[in-house]
Amino acid sequence: MGVALQVTNIMRDVKEDAAWGRIYLPLEDMRNFGYGEHDLRARRENDAFRRLIAFQVARTRALFSEGLGLIPLVQGRLRVDLRLFSLGGLAVLDAIERLDYGVLRRRPHLGKLRKAWLALRGLAPITPAVKEKALWRTDCTPPTTTVKS
Repeated sequence: MGVALQVTNIMRDVKEDAAWGRIYLPLEDMRNFGYGEHDLRARRENDAFRRLIAFQVARTRALFSEGLGLIPLVQGRLRVDLRLFSLGGLAVLDAIERLDYGVLRRRPHLGKLRKAWLALRGLAPITPAVKEKALWRTDCTPPTTTVKS
C-alpha cells in the first residue's frame, strides 16, 4: 500500500516536480511509451504522456487492490488509517482520470466536501474497493518494440 500511495503522490505532483527539474516517473516506463526526459522538462503533454500516466494509474490501482487485503488483518486505529489513506489515494487516481491524465496541465484536486465524505467513509467498518474501470484499459499498455536481428 505504501508504494501505491507514493506513486499516487508522484503522479499528483509531476507538474511541480518537472518545474524543479525532478523526474520521479520510472524512466523505463517513459521510454516504453516514447516519452523522453526532455518532453517532461518541457512539460509536453501529448498522447504518449497521457498513455504513460494511464498506465501508472492502472498499475497503482492494482497495487491498492493488493494492499486493501491488509485492512481486515489489522485492528483499531491502524485499520482506520489504512482505510483513510486508501480512500484518499484512490480518490486522487479518480481525479487524475477526470483530468484525462493531464497532470501537467493541472494538479489533481480533492475539494473539501469530497475530503469530508472520504473521512466519513474511512470511519465506516467497510474495506474500500478498487474500481475496475481503469484497471484494464487497453489504450494504456506500452507499445511493443521489436528487436531487429
